[in-house]
Amino acid sequence: KKPLSHKRDYAFVQLDNGLKVVLGSDPDCDKAGAALCVNVGMCHERKDLPGLAHFLEHMLFTGTKKYPKEGEYHEFIQQNGGSANAYTTCYFTNYMFEIKPEELKGGLDRFSRFFSEPLLTKDCTDREINAVDSEFQGGLTSPFWRSVGIINQSANPDHPFHVACGNNKVLRDDPKERGVDLYEEMKKLYDACYSANGMTLAIIGRESLQELTELTKELFGPVVNKGVTMPIGDSVSDQPPFLQKDWNQLLLQSPVQDLKDLTFSWVIPYQDPFWKSKPTGYISHLLGHEGAGSLCQVLKTKGLISGCSSGNGYWLEGAFSLCNVSFDLTDKGLEQPEEVGRYLFAFLGMLQKGEPEKWIFDEMANLATIAFKFSEDRHPFDLCESMSMSLQKVPPEEVLAGQSQLYEFDPKAISSVLSLLTLDNVRVQFQAKTLEPRCTDRDTSYSSPMAFVPIEESWRTSWAAAVNASGTVEESKKIVADLGMALPSPNPFIPEDLALKPLPKEPVALPKALLSEPPMACIYHRQDDQLMLPKARGDFMIYTPYICKDIESYIKGDLWTRCVTESLQEYAYDAMIAGMSYNLSVTNTGVRIALDGFNDKLPVLLDAVTAKMKSMTEVPADIFEIVMDAYVDETQNAAFHSPPYQQCSMRFTELTTLGGVFPSYKRHEVLKTITRESLNGVSVDLFESEGCLVESLILGNQTSDDARSLAGKLVTGLGLKKSLSVLPERAEAELPSGSTVWRLDGTDVEDPNHAVFLRIQLPDSIENDMNTRLIGKVLGAKFFDILRTQQQLGYVVNMLARPTTKFSYLLGVVQSEYPVDYVRSRIETFMEEHFKTIAESLSEEEFQTCKGGLISELKMKPKNLYEEACRFLGAIYDRSFDFTRRQRSIEFLEGKASVEEAKKALAELAKAPRFYTQVKKTNPKEDKALPEGASIPEDPSTTRIWTTHQEAVKDFQASCTWQYYNTTVQAATPSSL
Repeated sequence: KKPLSHKRDYAFVQLDNGLKVVLGSDPDCDKAGAALCVNVGMCHERKDLPGLAHFLEHMLFTGTKKYPKEGEYHEFIQQNGGSANAYTTCYFTNYMFEIKPEELKGGLDRFSRFFSEPLLTKDCTDREINAVDSEFQGGLTSPFWRSVGIINQSANPDHPFHVACGNNKVLRDDPKERGVDLYEEMKKLYDACYSANGMTLAIIGRESLQELTELTKELFGPVVNKGVTMPIGDSVSDQPPFLQKDWNQLLLQSPVQDLKDLTFSWVIPYQDPFWKSKPTGYISHLLGHEGAGSLCQVLKTKGLISGCSSGNGYWLEGAFSLCNVSFDLTDKGLEQPEEVGRYLFAFLGMLQKGEPEKWIFDEMANLATIAFKFSEDRHPFDLCESMSMSLQKVPPEEVLAGQSQLYEFDPKAISSVLSLLTLDNVRVQFQAKTLEPRCTDRDTSYSSPMAFVPIEESWRTSWAAAVNASGTVEESKKIVADLGMALPSPNPFIPEDLALKPLPKEPVALPKALLSEPPMACIYHRQDDQLMLPKARGDFMIYTPYICKDIESYIKGDLWTRCVTESLQEYAYDAMIAGMSYNLSVTNTGVRIALDGFNDKLPVLLDAVTAKMKSMTEVPADIFEIVMDAYVDETQNAAFHSPPYQQCSMRFTELTTLGGVFPSYKRHEVLKTITRESLNGVSVDLFESEGCLVESLILGNQTSDDARSLAGKLVTGLGLKKSLSVLPERAEAELPSGSTVWRLDGTDVEDPNHAVFLRIQLPDSIENDMNTRLIGKVLGAKFFDILRTQQQLGYVVNMLARPTTKFSYLLGVVQSEYPVDYVRSRIETFMEEHFKTIAESLSEEEFQTCKGGLISELKMKPKNLYEEACRFLGAIYDRSFDFTRRQRSIEFLEGKASVEEAKKALAELAKAPRFYTQVKKTNPKEDKALPEGASIPEDPSTTRIWTTHQEAVKDFQASCTWQYYNTTVQAATPSSL
């Protein structure tokens, strides 16, 4: 079974060694790839060596007998236009890569040997432990990882379940103290458990299925079948994964970020065996529904929550599953968790007593069938990973469909799961900064403030009355109805017209400008002739001076668009379930509306959005409170709890961008002055007072007449009349010559990491862009290998080239616990040494490999309308309207690009402005000690040092040279193209 968009042929093969393989053959594919999933994870390691399975995952990348050089695998993949990664879960580990199709065999040759002849190089042990520790430190302040750590410490000690990333303490220090040889234990885990009969493989390439079969047999046939059966589900243990006395508690947490969450979790039997009926899917659909009368909608109306979701335990599952219902609390809800729980348990009581509704299941199944049949294709990196994991859980013929489709209505299975969602089996997780005084303990993994306490007796009494366990279904229905809740109504957005529109006689490859009248300055349109799905996408950029007038106007516009979205949520939720969506947001120059999904009902959705935008001249109090509450938390987290490397990027954008850029720390201050009444009349300010101008892009199953009609609906619906003659000003700054270091303090006192972000700037041109990308390809894998793998500077280590509208940049970023100036010196040393190496000895072979990889990336076809839109929206947003740049870039690479041209570009980069943004942690934790013999060099006298923040921004912007964007309206009209 496959979606209509999958043009490739599929086949299933089981090798003689038991390894299961799904092959996908597509002679026209522009990217190939593979993924191998092995049924070994954290729960199969020794409990006293937490993180061992994750450490083993890292060690497999240290070389094989045929390819012993460390880093060679990543370099080969990246230079050939690909990427590679891996992850470890509780019961599975998955390895994946993608690459240009011509080099699939070379990639598979290297990849397959991870599982047949890995070196597991002992000398790499300490380095890879440090790499695992850096990953652990990166998640130290993450709410998700802290919750995972608490689940780990809650587990029954007599059950194998545990979950751990690993760190220096548990993988290096503790084993050493106990006389345990971690390396030997890692080898034992590999030798005992990594067996061909527990592996599932997915490969996609241009070769025929027969050729792929032969290649698979040749390369993966040598993987040893050790006859190992790894337990899953009930066979994992005869002990429960959690003891009721430990699980059925109230968990209090004080997060680093500004979060206010209330989550109800139940442990239930492992659900993967029920993939045909998916009983938890039915339950989650109802508990997480956001339509009229839903649990979520009613709690929002009462001002208690700003959002909710229902789901499972994802990668924690294998011996059990979880049923989770999470609520994002407002400040009011933070004071009334008992009330939130009362509504939840009342709704559960009704579901538990009544029979599951077949019409609801049938509607879900119908929508799932439509979504699958018309789903868009995916890149091999994601698709192979998904198929290899699915093959562990469903029959081969269901590897694409089985995880999403609903085949059997099983009311008994649904009722069985519902019967477990009781007050006596629930864990309540309550998370907020205000709980810090009550969080008197620390979790054993991340040392986060927390405490386990009994669920308050008043809560139990209230919730027991709401669930009405001994009552009748009629009584529970009345309780639910009195609270304003009900089961959902039939979905009105189920698409009816799924036909493809007749194509024009001469389809166009690039968007074409359709004649239009201001304020609709232009409609760029391309009717799809590649994906051939009954879907469409419309993007509307509404330029309005109000948004970029000042920070207060920006905040008002941002809040107003969010209030419109929130007020439409009850209506739009059904559309989202049925495969349609919209996004209403502000940009730094105006308002953007994006519509996506089945084209049948998109005009209806657009009408609803514009009608609400037009009518919301005053924001209802309940809507404002929900939106404002979430916005304050979001702004505080962005301003004060962003990772250091993101802080570097935010500061650089603040420094070098003119027009509509309002940093989060400034928004946080001004936000305090905004009231609900402040938003009165914002819709008039946005769209009427000074006028506005619209530029649009419409793609997919839409004729030119459809595109004009959709654009017309936007103009009519918003009542747009007055146009602009010139657009708001935007510009990017030229960096100062020479080398500049901007030293800044971090904003998150909990984060133990520094960050250094290097940018080397060249003027924008196709030649500069392509040559910088080629140099980035040559250096990227080497940068990662030397600074992360060998020098172990940190987990976040990356080098790449990236263009903006006005410049081409070579970027290097490292987030590290080593002293920040030492990290910068390591980056600088790398650049000096490798610029010299390229200038003196870049080989034709390496250059051609990198060039071929880059061409392969540029020639990739969009897999969906979103990807296609992203390619064209940049040219509209930067107002160059240059849709041919990608093709001209390919022509440059295929024609003019050469080793000599790359060396000339390198010489330009060597003397180009070099700008380091450094964020130094404010956490009092000591930095990592420098490696033996290492030191921090003095900065040359020519290096420019900045040590202030806002003063530096002000001074630089007053004296720098700006490169301005095109702001003339005429440039967007068809007559000027």
